[in-house]
Amino acid sequence: MLGKTNHILTMFAFIQFISTYASASPALDERDKKLGQQAFDAYCKACHMGALPEAPKTAALELYPPSRIVESLESGVMSTQGMQLSRAEKRQIAFFLTGKRADSASVVPTMLACSSAKKDSMPKSSETIWNGWGNDHNNSRHQSNESKLTTNNVKNLSLQWAVSFPDATRVRSQPLVTKKITYIGSQSGTIYALDTDTGCLHWQFEASAEVRSALYMQHDEVGSPKALLFGDFKTNVYAIDPLSGQLRWKKHIGYHPVATITGSLIADQEKVYVPLSSMEVIPAARSDYECCTFRGSLVALDIETGEQRWTSYTTEPPTLRGKNSAGAFQYGPSGAPIWSSPTIDIKRGLIYVGTGQNYSSPATGTSDAILAIDILDGKRRWVSQVTQNDAWNGGCVRKTANCPKENGPDFDIGASPILSSDDKGREWLIVGQKSGLVYGLDPDQQGKVIWTTRVGSGGTMGGVHWGMSAAHQDVFVGVSDLPTNNPYKKGEPKPGVAKLNLSDGQIKWHYSPPNVCKKGSKYMCFNGISAAVSSSPGLVYFGGLDGMFRILAADDGKLLWEFNTKQSIWTVNGVKGFGGSIEADGPVIADGKVFVTSGYDKWGEAPGNLLLVFSLDKK
Repeated sequence: MLGKTNHILTMFAFIQFISTYASASPALDERDKKLGQQAFDAYCKACHMGALPEAPKTAALELYPPSRIVESLESGVMSTQGMQLSRAEKRQIAFFLTGKRADSASVVPTMLACSSAKKDSMPKSSETIWNGWGNDHNNSRHQSNESKLTTNNVKNLSLQWAVSFPDATRVRSQPLVTKKITYIGSQSGTIYALDTDTGCLHWQFEASAEVRSALYMQHDEVGSPKALLFGDFKTNVYAIDPLSGQLRWKKHIGYHPVATITGSLIADQEKVYVPLSSMEVIPAARSDYECCTFRGSLVALDIETGEQRWTSYTTEPPTLRGKNSAGAFQYGPSGAPIWSSPTIDIKRGLIYVGTGQNYSSPATGTSDAILAIDILDGKRRWVSQVTQNDAWNGGCVRKTANCPKENGPDFDIGASPILSSDDKGREWLIVGQKSGLVYGLDPDQQGKVIWTTRVGSGGTMGGVHWGMSAAHQDVFVGVSDLPTNNPYKKGEPKPGVAKLNLSDGQIKWHYSPPNVCKKGSKYMCFNGISAAVSSSPGLVYFGGLDGMFRILAADDGKLLWEFNTKQSIWTVNGVKGFGGSIEADGPVIADGKVFVTSGYDKWGEAPGNLLLVFSLDKK
């Protein structure tokens, strides 16, 4: 007891010392805040006040831990901008925005650890219920064996448990769910192994950077979990033990300083396939930036060792093309990033990826396209381009010298292509695009476009973003259609969800969410659906930019249940977490439970830090 008392007194003295130190220099604080504001105004303010829509609003930056702002300027997404700043200026910017010192200790809520008895009772293996991004190699995002949730009982769903992620302003790592353990990444780079029934923590693993995609489970020859696979923001790929969190191997695959992993990796029995994208469109907004040298790629690694097997690039190597009007060197071709999870076609021995726009001139025949890549050697077998002459970067928003002559239309294919069979057994590749168009491609005719359907007006934040779902004759498509100044959009916005016939693209129904946004909101609020859509027999699941999570009847699009995630919620951490916009990753359906993330701090959207788990059981 005495030892415990001494420990408490020591901790109290330490906290008192930190508090005294933090408030001992008000003059220094005032000076650094002023210098931080000056540096922010000079180098950051324009983009974060709306000139670059993707940049988080200053209101969201104020919620960041100061260390994350410094890290972003030193080695993260803003590292090229940070090159113009001294070490002191980076810390002063963080202090100005957050009111906290980057080097000071922070008190954050921790996860609730599982009891020793619960940990000891864990089986050596646990059935995987939802794996990776699309739940199968076809990226269907369909849970075919879900029998507990029906059109008659989903109205009885309630929140079973929730977790708030420490120091987070966005949650975009889609959960991987097994019968006993749920795995999820985080903005801090921590991988959490949570109890599927209660949300308590079994173990955690610290990656080197943010994990913003789905995790993938490798299974052994009898179907037992063998390795947990994922990538981080700094292009490190990991294999860790799913029961203990111990590292098996780690491989760095990024060749470019602003390359990153956005799309979720996928694997077969021999290789891990990792898509590479980048953030180069952001520094390209500066006229003095030498734009652009990144090119998208798909990297195949040995699943047992992490050694690189092959790399397939989306463009030819960039070469010097001259100088822009500000005198900075220009390079091309570039870009055509891969934003989404690849789709594996076992029968044809191919792997399909969708690409985004080129970053600089000249535009290539491989941007805004589906590439079919040989799964054995990485050679490109065919290309099906749906939009030609698309080159765009942040310079086009700010009208600076690096905007390529094409100037758009910025119509990425951000959603994974879906390989699906109709009722007659014919296979289709379904492709959704920011243009607002959905395409039905024939994989036996080198991706020939058979049908095209417009589901939205399209635009920079329009059309189809992160993912669709398909089952039998049905394709369920989320439409964002957030209004922007993109001159290439067509018609009026149609935010919501559409059901298409797989064989001909005919629209069967369209659900338009009501506008629940309040005027004068601190953050952008819109009823569009940017996050991926999921489905199970009879049901369609999706979350909106407005923070609303909804479930529809698959037959007729009737609203069956909804939940507002944009609120404060008590979590198993013992603190209140907060929800926001639902963006990027989609709902996960697993054995009567529905897993939903909430919070996104880019594009002016509402930040948040929640994982919510709903079930038919009581809390």
